[in-house]
Amino acid sequence: MIPTAAWLDALQDVQLTDTRRALLRAHLAAPECRATLAEIEASSGRPAAEYRALAAELAAAVGADAAADPVAVIAEGPDAAGAYTLRPALAFALGVRRVLPEDWDRGSREAADLHPAPGESPIIVLVRPQLAENIGAVARAMANGGLFHLRLVAPRDGWPQDRAWRTASGADRILDAATVHQTVPEAVADCHRVLATCPRPRHVIKPVETARGGAGTLRAANARGLRAAVLFGPERSGLDVEDMACADTLVRYPLNPAHMSLNLAQAVMVLAYEWWSATDPTPAHELVTNETRIATKRELETFLDRLVAELDASGFLDHERKRAGMVRNLRHWFQRGEVTEQELRTLHGVVTELSRGRMRRGRPDPGG
Repeated sequence: MIPTAAWLDALQDVQLTDTRRALLRAHLAAPECRATLAEIEASSGRPAAEYRALAAELAAAVGADAAADPVAVIAEGPDAAGAYTLRPALAFALGVRRVLPEDWDRGSREAADLHPAPGESPIIVLVRPQLAENIGAVARAMANGGLFHLRLVAPRDGWPQDRAWRTASGADRILDAATVHQTVPEAVADCHRVLATCPRPRHVIKPVETARGGAGTLRAANARGLRAAVLFGPERSGLDVEDMACADTLVRYPLNPAHMSLNLAQAVMVLAYEWWSATDPTPAHELVTNETRIATKRELETFLDRLVAELDASGFLDHERKRAGMVRNLRHWFQRGEVTEQELRTLHGVVTELSRGRMRRGRPDPGG
């Protein structure tokens, strides 16, 4: 019998990708950890051949002979029904290594209270995404832009993938609600409008919009109660021509032509930002005054009169030909911005102290 310690060491030596975790979880989650290879395949969404290969690696890691049946090394069987019962020592080791879904480490950030926007808000469709971390980063970008609906088409490593939650920065509900589809037509079958991101739309005759234009199209569809989706291609290659054939509009970002390279989450973030900012009421420019207020022109003139009088008394404006221009420049300088009442009070204090210093040096009082 192979001890638990040997299985723990083996799980350290064998790379447990999300795909492999899904296979092991399927066996662990079966009643009494007993399942046929067909049941494991159906539950995990991965071929049984991958489980056999994983079993062979685990067997080699513990020094067992897996030539005949590698699955029989990690599980007892097969029985008359063709089912394998996971060996208790390995099942315990898998629990220690946090393979069970309830033991996933989904990061330290508390999940945000996210909900879909009213109406038919856009659906982000990731076509054949490759990395769990990228899916999580996409969810984070969506949450920032007020998007919620996420669909995955044939994710390379299956779904769910625990590493996605670790990079979602609290956007857990988006990942929890994500759905998986086998093909792009299946993923967009219930949509009325479909946009597709494309860096270089060659040999394709379709309307092409910028991210801002695409956001406008999505807002218009939302206003009409139409369901719209946006396709984003795999990290390495982007959408292929068959994927783009499912879209009615292409979206291309006008970026530096010498280097137009965005990762998946960045590409989604650009569109999410445009979607959000299309109706966001935040002014393009705003002076935050906090507890104070903008000074009135009368208050500003009172200060400027005092400042000019002090400058005359100090001798700074003694040059008769330049005096008018210097005073005018000072007035332009202060009139140009929105000076607050608090700032004027501070400047009055500055002038007062300068005046006291001038008087201590024997300069006359401008009021005398």
